[in-house]
Amino acid sequence: MQQSKGRIDDPAFFFVNHSIGGHVEIAEHLHGTAAAMNMIVLMTAAGAPLAMLGLSTPDLPQRNCIFMIHPQVTSAVFESKEGKIVFPDRPTEYPCSYARKKGGTDIAFTNQNGWRFEVRIGRGDEGSWRASLADDAVSGRAFSPLGDRK
Repeated sequence: MQQSKGRIDDPAFFFVNHSIGGHVEIAEHLHGTAAAMNMIVLMTAAGAPLAMLGLSTPDLPQRNCIFMIHPQVTSAVFESKEGKIVFPDRPTEYPCSYARKKGGTDIAFTNQNGWRFEVRIGRGDEGSWRASLADDAVSGRAFSPLGDRK
């Protein structure tokens, strides 16, 4: 994998590069040193774990993101409408906007099937996500386990 600053394959993006080896200490290190959110957990509206949205570093208005299957996702959730929208095909890296605002952080991008994702994380590191395509939409809860240090 070619190393490129500010991309998913950046060595600072711990989850893609280090989760296979199970290096929890990397995540703990970043928890104490990260300047911005690097991961957001998405859940269904009922609160079932669905996905993790990994965000590239550094903290820029334009970042890259990728969905990863949450380790606690059930087959029912994975096969649900939300699961099929979040995971339509193979994992794909998306360019996403990343904006810190007074009330929290907003992240937005469009997936390969045209679904527009909007994630809003408030000051308490909790928020919501929504995906819409024409008149159809799904939504759920979201939180950032590593927070958003300013």
